[in-house]
Amino acid sequence: MIEARLPDNEAKRLRVLEEYQILDTKNEKDFDEITKLASEICESPISLISLVDADRQWFKSAHGLSSKETPRALSFCAHAIHDEAIFVVEDARKDIRFHDSPLVTSNPNIVFYAGIPLIDKDGFALGSLCVIDNKTKKLNDFQQKALKTLSRQVLKLMEIKKLNYKLNAKNNLLKENYNELERFSHVVSHDIKSPLNNILGLTELLKEEHCQVTNPEANLYIDLIKESSDKLKAYIDATLKAYKEGTLVADEKEFFYLNSVLKENLKLLNPRNEFEINLPENIEIFNYKALFEQIFLNLISNAIKYNDKPKVIVDINVKISEDFYSIIVKDNGMGIENDKFDLIFDMFYTLEKVDRFNNTGTGIGLSTVKTLVRRAGGEITVKSRLGIGTEFVLRFKA
Repeated sequence: MIEARLPDNEAKRLRVLEEYQILDTKNEKDFDEITKLASEICESPISLISLVDADRQWFKSAHGLSSKETPRALSFCAHAIHDEAIFVVEDARKDIRFHDSPLVTSNPNIVFYAGIPLIDKDGFALGSLCVIDNKTKKLNDFQQKALKTLSRQVLKLMEIKKLNYKLNAKNNLLKENYNELERFSHVVSHDIKSPLNNILGLTELLKEEHCQVTNPEANLYIDLIKESSDKLKAYIDATLKAYKEGTLVADEKEFFYLNSVLKENLKLLNPRNEFEINLPENIEIFNYKALFEQIFLNLISNAIKYNDKPKVIVDINVKISEDFYSIIVKDNGMGIENDKFDLIFDMFYTLEKVDRFNNTGTGIGLSTVKTLVRRAGGEITVKSRLGIGTEFVLRFKA
């Protein structure tokens, strides 16, 4: 047997197939009715909805066949996904590609095969709708057209299931955000009410005891009012930003290049090239681009702000393994105490450090980063040495 070659877009194709969340799901009546109808129309005892995975072909529906999957190396459908139209083998016993296949020489004794590739809207061939017989035959024009029509129905069902999955995921996310917002409101109330009460109390003192703002003491009160107001504004701005980013989920995952995201961030964070930001090997990523934009905007911004060295250096690197890739953001900044590693991702926890621009943090940024990384399907860890620098490692499934 001659095994089918891998499509040129194989890595992307497998990721798109995974997004449908259909592999290894239970039988469904809608799909089973399609294979039954295809078998009847094409007068063939077997009909399959076959999805070509990395090392197997898995059957969402199998009419006339008890198996749920077979090795990809033996798959007729792995050949079919290379065609844009119908792929036909009239007599597998005489075809050099299949004549010695165990699927031909033994059960189910395939002789005839005809498959329509299941090609999604972006051109990725995910599998095929096929009919199989143990005798040689030809499909007439009506049968071929009917098979193509049924293949389109399979794709529509797959798209509907994919949309339902995403709607359920969004619904769960909304519930999660609501619960987070409730917890958040309790945590933040004290931090907002304290400066607000200061404003109110000092304003009353100013009204009751001072009539002329030229009085030095009155000026002191005004300064305190301004300080409290600024603190309140910082909390509000940071809170709104965190929840805007924290609820952000793109409708679709997409393929994008990491460095395109990083370069857009640097336009905002390093417009004058004041800081040395070293970009990594460029890799293509399949994920939510909008989430990555916000994640690295926060991390690079922190690497710049919390840096007490004359020259800010930020190194961004990528490590790739078979199943995962890691993105490392390393700086030469102030560093973080070891006993604070578990706390820095908590909402409103701050290290009480003044950054290079004489500002103090709100404790919201890294909490937001952790949330976004988790929603992008990853995890984040930190390593740091005081006075040497900090390294954040983001790990995602490849």
